[in-house]
Amino acid sequence: MAKPIRTYPGPSYFDGNVGLGIIPDERLCVVGNISVLSGSVSAINYFGTWQGNTLSSAQVNVEGIDIKSTGKTKDLFLKSTGDGGVIWDALNEGDEFTFNDDIDGDLIVRGDIIEYAAGGIVYSKTSVFTGPMTTGANTLNTFSTSEFKTAKYIITLSNSLSSRTACEVLVTHNGASAADGTTYGIVDAQATSLLSDITASIGSGTINLVITTTADCTAIVYGVAHY
Repeated sequence: MAKPIRTYPGPSYFDGNVGLGIIPDERLCVVGNISVLSGSVSAINYFGTWQGNTLSSAQVNVEGIDIKSTGKTKDLFLKSTGDGGVIWDALNEGDEFTFNDDIDGDLIVRGDIIEYAAGGIVYSKTSVFTGPMTTGANTLNTFSTSEFKTAKYIITLSNSLSSRTACEVLVTHNGASAADGTTYGIVDAQATSLLSDITASIGSGTINLVITTTADCTAIVYGVAHY
């Protein structure tokens, strides 16, 4: 049955569905384009895919949005492609991630932490080195000699007998063939220290810590290289 158009002294309305180029199953169904030359378009919900011009902050104001990732693997993030689009991407080993805002919560890093200054100049690099130690001298490769001038290490030696020895080491080098360091702040959790001596040397482009231990143990070395 045909629906009447009701008129009033003010606005008028049509009590039914309207279709332009299509039989309507909603209040308004359109096949084709709708142009709004002035004013604005408002709605409670929008559905579908936007295929028009790029929206700017002057054109759209979003107070809340839900981003769905159905069918995507976990631990992905949205990354801009540089051409106006975005893609789901993952952080892989060796990738760099830069942010300038505060972090409210835990920061979990699997890899090195590099502090940059303006112009991409590196200020410092934080790394963790680890390896099994046998009784006697053990060589542990650390930072590249081409990347830093001075490095500070916090070293923890431990074994399955709950023996622990901690110390700090400060190292510098001449960029070619010589490295020197000093060990200080040695702390033992037992009567016999796991540490006998530490020296620094230059290997194949890296600073090596030669750690001499009194028993088999594991070394965890937290190092900060300064450039």
